Amino acid sequence: MLTTEEREFLDALQRGDQRAFARLVTAHQDRVFSYLLRMLGSRYEAAEVSQEVFTAAFRFIGHFRGESSLLTWLLKIASNMYKNRIRYNVRRKRGKEASFDDEIEQAGFRPIGERPESPEGALASRELHVAIEEAIQKLPDEFREVLVLRDLELLAYSDIQELTGLPEGTIKSRIHRARQYLADMLKEHLDGGL
Repeated sequence: MLTTEEREFLDALQRGDQRAFARLVTAHQDRVFSYLLRMLGSRYEAAEVSQEVFTAAFRFIGHFRGESSLLTWLLKIASNMYKNRIRYNVRRKRGKEASFDDEIEQAGFRPIGERPESPEGALASRELHVAIEEAIQKLPDEFREVLVLRDLELLAYSDIQELTGLPEGTIKSRIHRARQYLADMLKEHLDGGL
């Protein structure tokens, strides 16, 4: 059930209030992008699909009934769109695209003034981060999606249930199996001294 403030915000969105929509985007763009990045594995595609998610949200906000949070609704749109993108990529036999931002991020740049770690610590930290992200990308889609939603996006089981349409027991089982797969994939890396 929506609070009075949430209902007023939703009414403003449904009237087409541009400021309300800008507030919606500002409030949720990072979570939507983060989810899509982990599901698609490409910053370029995640950014592109994120824009499509908010465009669709603007077009279809009139259909939002307020039975879930706006974030859950946006993530449901994102889920449908990333699945469509994957199908599109498979049909077109298109590989994942890399962007200049990916190259900068992979090079390990730090903000100006941030104290650098020791070279060994920085390398170990970076290698572990890369290993975890690669392991997440190797998970089967049905396990990756629920793991990302629960452990990285920190959604409640009820929200994941609403997003995926799966029973709570299935969600918990898939999360458990995803964590086991990750542990197995990372065992060699972690046993290597990190």
